[in-house]
Amino acid sequence: MGFAKIFKIFQKGAKAASKSKGKDAGSGGGMSWPEGIRVGVYGHANSGKTVYFTVLNEECKIAKDLQISVTDNATSGEFLSNFRSIWGLGVTSDVGTMVDQRGEQRFPDPSASGKILQFNAILDRSKKLSVVSYDYPGNSVSISERTDITEKVTDFMDNADGLLFFFDPKTLQAELQTQAHVASFVAQLERLAPLSSRLPVPIALVITKADLLDGFSGDNQVVLVPPDMEHVLAEDFERFLDEVLSSNRISSNPAWAGSVRNVLVKLREFLKVVVGRTLDFQVFFVSNTGQPPQKIGTDVGRSIYKPPERISPTGVKEPFYWLMNAIVRNRKISFFRKLSKYAAVLSIIWIIIFSLPFLWHFMYLLPKATDTEQSVVEQYKGNVINTSQEDRRRITNEYDRYERSLTVKWLFPRFIPPTDRIQNFYAKFNMAEAVQQLDRVIGRFASVVADSTLWPKLNPGDNSIILTDEHESIVSDLDAFHQGDEKSELYTRSDRALQYWDLFTRYIANRADTAAYGVIVEQVQLNERTYARDLSRAEQVLGQALVTNLKVRTQRKVQQAVAQRAGVELDDLIQKINSNPRASYRLGDAVSELRRIRAQLDPAVDAQSVQAIDRYLREADKWNTRRSFTFKAETIPGQGHLHVEVTPGGKDATWSDQSQILQGFEYSLEWKIGDDIHVALDTLNAPEMWGKSASDKKILTGKYSLFNMEGEINFENLGKTVTIRFNPPVNDRLPTLTK
Repeated sequence: MGFAKIFKIFQKGAKAASKSKGKDAGSGGGMSWPEGIRVGVYGHANSGKTVYFTVLNEECKIAKDLQISVTDNATSGEFLSNFRSIWGLGVTSDVGTMVDQRGEQRFPDPSASGKILQFNAILDRSKKLSVVSYDYPGNSVSISERTDITEKVTDFMDNADGLLFFFDPKTLQAELQTQAHVASFVAQLERLAPLSSRLPVPIALVITKADLLDGFSGDNQVVLVPPDMEHVLAEDFERFLDEVLSSNRISSNPAWAGSVRNVLVKLREFLKVVVGRTLDFQVFFVSNTGQPPQKIGTDVGRSIYKPPERISPTGVKEPFYWLMNAIVRNRKISFFRKLSKYAAVLSIIWIIIFSLPFLWHFMYLLPKATDTEQSVVEQYKGNVINTSQEDRRRITNEYDRYERSLTVKWLFPRFIPPTDRIQNFYAKFNMAEAVQQLDRVIGRFASVVADSTLWPKLNPGDNSIILTDEHESIVSDLDAFHQGDEKSELYTRSDRALQYWDLFTRYIANRADTAAYGVIVEQVQLNERTYARDLSRAEQVLGQALVTNLKVRTQRKVQQAVAQRAGVELDDLIQKINSNPRASYRLGDAVSELRRIRAQLDPAVDAQSVQAIDRYLREADKWNTRRSFTFKAETIPGQGHLHVEVTPGGKDATWSDQSQILQGFEYSLEWKIGDDIHVALDTLNAPEMWGKSASDKKILTGKYSLFNMEGEINFENLGKTVTIRFNPPVNDRLPTLTK
C-alpha cells in the first residue's frame, strides 16, 4: 500500500467520521459526558496512553506546579491497578493486617474498552480545574478499521478543549504504519477546523518512549520549541523545520538532531496541517519509564515488554501542564472574543438607533428642500436673479415645511436660522439691485470699447478673435442675465448688450470691411429710437463708445499706407536677394524678410507682389525636404577613391552603402537643410572597409553643408585635396525673386 492509498483511506475516514458525529462539534456532540475540561489523548495501540495517565498521577503527587486529585472511584481504581502492575506491587493480609509485597512488574494489558477518567488538576497551587479524559483501545482511531466505541471516541475528541497526539517512535521503522497514524491525526484535525481555518483548541504532539531515540538524555530535551522560538509556529513547515534543527540546543548534539529531524520529517503531513494555523502548539519528547523496557515475549500483532526495574519518568507532566495552561488561556481569549462580538453587535444596534434621526434628516427632510431650490436655480442656469415669483414661492414653501418639522425643531434647531435667511432672500428679492449689477457689466463693456488697447486681438493666421479673461468674463456675466422670462427687464437689456458684443467682434475680425462699422451704427441708432425710455445710462454710454471709437476709415488708411511701404520695400529687396550668392541668406534671412512684407501687403491691391513672394517661399521651403543632387569627383589624388554618406545633423555615419566614388564619374546624393555630409578618402592599396576605416575622413557640418562640398575638400591628415563639382552648381538651384 503506497502513501497515496493511505491518504485516500484517510479522506474516506474523515468523511465517515463527519457523518457519524450526529451533532455539530460546537454543540457538545451526541454523547453524554461528565462536566469538566475535556482533555483528549489521541493515540493508537501501544502508544502509551494508559501508562502515561498512571505515571502522570504518581509524578504529580510531589510536584509543585501541577497536582492531580482523583475525584472518581473508577478512575482511582484504574490508576491504582495500573500502578501496582507497573511497579510490581502486590497485597497480602495476615490476621486483618494488609501489607505490600514485591511482585512481578508488567505493563497493564491493552485497554479493551473505553474508560472515563475524572480528576482535578491544580495549577501552580492556585487554579483548580475539573478534568475529564478518556482512555480507549488504540485501534478505535485507526483509519482502516472501526470498533464499537469508535463513534464515542470521535465524539469526545471532536469536542475536546485540548488535544495530546501520542506517537510511538517504534513505528518510525514501519513507513506505512507511520503514515497511517499520521493520516489518522490529520483526519482528526480536519474535523476540528477544515479548510485551513484557525485551530480552535490547544494541540500538542507527544513523542512517547523518547528513550528509544538516539541522543535523548533527559529533561532539557523534553520541550522542542522554547519560548524564544515560538514565532516559528506561525511560519510554514519548511521554515519551522529549518529553524528548529538549526537552533543551538538541537544542532549541538548530532545524534539528537538526527532523531528530531527523522521524527519531524516522518510526521511532516501532520505538522504541515498544524504549523501556521495556531500558536497554541508544542512538541514534547517524554518517557514514561525513563529507560527502554525489557522485551519478554510476543503476542498476536505486538511484542510484550516488561517495565525496567527502576522507573524514572522524564517529561511526563510537561505536556499536561502546558495543555492545561493553554486551555485556561484559550478560554479567557474566547470569553473576550465573545464579549467583543456582543459589544460590536450592541454598538451597531446603538449606531443604527442613534443614526435614524440623522438619516431621516439628511437623506429626506433637508434634501427635499435643497433639491427643490437646486432644480429651480439650474433651470435658470445658476442665475437666481432671473427666477420668477412663482418659482421663488415654491422654494420658500419647501423650506417652510422643512422648518416646521418636529425632527428639525427637536434635534436640529441650529439649522433653523440658516433656513430663515434663505426664505428671506427669496421672499424679499430686490430687482433694483440686479439691474445695478447688469449696468456694471455693461459699463465694463463700454470701457473696453473706449480703449483700443483693450480690444480683442486678431489672429492673422485664421482671422479668429483672441479673447482675454476679462472679455470672457463680460460675455459670461451677460449670459447669466440672459435667462428666464424673455419679457423681463434683465433679459431684454442683456439681449441688446450681447448683440453689441457680437457686432463688435465681427468688426474687429475684418476692420477693412466698412459695412461692419455701418451695421454697428445702424443698430445703435435703432435702439435709441425704439427703446429711448428703456435705455439706461450705461447702455447709452456703450452705444456712444461704439459709434465714436471704431474708426474704420482711419484704420483703412493706415493699412493702405503700410501696404504701400511694403510694396516699395519689396522692389528694393528683389535686387538684394538675387545678387547675394550665400545660401544662408537666400534660404534664411531673405525668407524671414519676405514673410514680414507678405503680412503687410494688401492682396486686393498688390496681388502680383504677393504671388511673387509666395513662389519664392515655396521654392525655399523645398530645401527643407531631402532632394537629389548630382556631383562628380573631378580630382582624387593618388588613384584613390571616396565614400560619401549623408546623415541627420549630429548623427554618425553607418557606411552601410558599400559603393566607391571614382574620379571622373557622376554620382548622386540626397540632402536637406541641416544634414551632415561625411566624406572618406581611401588611398591606393588601402584595405577596403567601405568608409568605416578610411585613410582620412572629413565631416561637412552646418545648416548648409551641401554648399561647402562643392569645390576643394582638404584632408589635412594626408595632406591631400579632392575637387568636387555639382551638375548644375548648387548655387544655381537657389530660388530667385521675380514679379
